[in-house]
Amino acid sequence: MMWRSRLSFLSTLGLLAACATPYRPAVVVRGSATFPGIAGIVAVAGGRPVDVLLVHGMCTHDRAWAEHQIDRIAGVVEEHAPAVPATASARIEVVESTRPLAGGTVRFHALVWSPLTAALKHQLDFDLTGTPTDCAAAGTCKPKRSALNAYVKDNLLDDCLADAVIYEGESHVAIRDAMVQTIARVIADDPYSEAPLVVVAESLGSKMLFDALSAMLESWQPQTRALGQQAARRLALLFMAGNQLPILGLAEQSGGMRAIPVQDALQRFLDLRRRQPNRRAEALQRLAVVAFTDPNDLLSYRLLPARYTAPDVAVADVLVSNDRTWLGWIENPLTAHLDYLANPDVGAMIACGVPSSAGCRR
Repeated sequence: MMWRSRLSFLSTLGLLAACATPYRPAVVVRGSATFPGIAGIVAVAGGRPVDVLLVHGMCTHDRAWAEHQIDRIAGVVEEHAPAVPATASARIEVVESTRPLAGGTVRFHALVWSPLTAALKHQLDFDLTGTPTDCAAAGTCKPKRSALNAYVKDNLLDDCLADAVIYEGESHVAIRDAMVQTIARVIADDPYSEAPLVVVAESLGSKMLFDALSAMLESWQPQTRALGQQAARRLALLFMAGNQLPILGLAEQSGGMRAIPVQDALQRFLDLRRRQPNRRAEALQRLAVVAFTDPNDLLSYRLLPARYTAPDVAVADVLVSNDRTWLGWIENPLTAHLDYLANPDVGAMIACGVPSSAGCRR
């Protein structure tokens, strides 16, 4: 009957309306600073190549991830050239590609550090969901899980959160030192010692990067310290996706009724950066720090500009929706945390800034 067809149509419209992306387009939080994108840095680089360092976050990533993210970011600005073959450091793979962008040249360096934690995470393989078995009988025990719980346990906990546990544990120094060696190699290979540097770091990768840069600035080895100073001096733009500094910082504080918060990894790096000699007095010296947060991302926190804003640091908080929210109840927890660089708003802001730079396609 006609009324049933109309009812069905209205029901469909209701379901579609119940599926929403509240922060697409993205919302720049009130009080945030404006910031340039990669195209804006290219415009003021004076013909010098701009280096972009990509660092992934929790969960297993590989070379394909690196190549895909470079394509995504570069594609917002203009068509890209063929990729340059990757080079590999000791245990962290560095995927590199040079692209002509916005009238200049951008050199991408993607650090794939997943091999550092892979062996330890394999200890959790027994817990991975599979075809349910009779755990009361002989043989492999595979308890039955609901589809959603299985998806979250296998991915968000056993693969992703495990990385943070490993990094904050006994492996911390070894992983940090591997990051130091890799960053030092990337900086040392740059013939343009004062070329601007842009960083795009995801979740745990942000803390790993700040810890490594701070270690370089405090190194007793003159060459490592000099390369750290060069990186800190050149750093012009920092993008953080899925910020985890607040919760990871708890592992570095003592408890008790009178617990006093200590500097987090970013605050510590910024403090060390200010104390370095021979700082440039150029416009690029003022570092722009931009944090992208999906409020439904269970593992991330807003940056809170008041903690970091200073005469030499401008901070922006941006709220985004990485996936749909269903019926106002849930957003896929994995895509909420992992898909920041797949979010077109995030890619456009990284490439073009706010307000958008000329030469960008948005």
